[in-house]
Amino acid sequence: MGRGARSWGNSPLGHLHHAYSRSCRAGARHQAVFPGKSRIPRIRRVHQMNYGQLKAALVAYTHRSDLDSIIPTFLELAEQRIYFGEDTANAPAVRVAAMRASVSLANGARPADFIEAIKVNRGGKSNEYLEYVPLQQMPRYSAAYNWDGDTLVLSQYEKFPVDLIYYKKLQTPSADSDTNWIIGNAPQVYISSLLVEYARWARDDVLGAREAGIYVSTVRALNSRDMAASISGGALRMRKR
Repeated sequence: MGRGARSWGNSPLGHLHHAYSRSCRAGARHQAVFPGKSRIPRIRRVHQMNYGQLKAALVAYTHRSDLDSIIPTFLELAEQRIYFGEDTANAPAVRVAAMRASVSLANGARPADFIEAIKVNRGGKSNEYLEYVPLQQMPRYSAAYNWDGDTLVLSQYEKFPVDLIYYKKLQTPSADSDTNWIIGNAPQVYISSLLVEYARWARDDVLGAREAGIYVSTVRALNSRDMAASISGGALRMRKR
C-alpha cells in the first residue's frame, strides 16, 4: 500500500469512507440508467464522532505521531474553509440548517458567531425585509442594510431593532469529547479539510489535491441534500448502516 493510502479498516472513519464511496458509485449507476436525472450521493451517518476521534484518524492516516502541537492550527485553517470556503481552490462553504440562527438586534453589533446574513427584517415583521445594497449607495435607498466592518448599518428612516437571520459558526472543538453537528453527522468534511492543511504543511501535493477533491464533493453533496430537505419540508437525516 502506497504512502497516504486509505487504511482505516473497520474504524468508524473507515466505515464512513466506504459508505460514501458506495453512495457515489450508486449515483454513477443511477446516472447511467437514467440519463439527465441527477442523484445526490447519500452521506450516511455511521458513527457519532468527536474531536478526539478526528485527531486519532488524522494521526493514523498520516502515519505521524508528532502532530499534537500543530493540529490546533490545522483545525483553525480547516474551519476557515468549512465556514467561508476557499475561492482559489473552488472549495464551497458548508451551509446547512443546523447552522441557521436568528436574533433581534437592538443595535448594529454583529453576533460573535456570525458567518453570513440570510435575511434582515424589520423588528417583529417577518414579511418586511430589508435589501442588501452596497454601502456607498445606501443614501439612495430606503428599506436597505449593509455592514460597516462588524456593525450593521441601516438606510435612512430605518431603525432598530431588526431581526437578523444568519448562518452561524458551530462550536469549535477543544476537548477530545467535544463535537458539533458537522463532526457528528458529516465527519468527512472535517477529515478532508484537516488533511488538506496537513498536506500543505507537509508539502505533499498529491495528497493535497486528492483530499481537496474529496472535500469539494462531500460538501456539495451535503449542501444539496440539506437544500432538498428544506424544500421538501423534511429534516436532513443521514441513514445509518
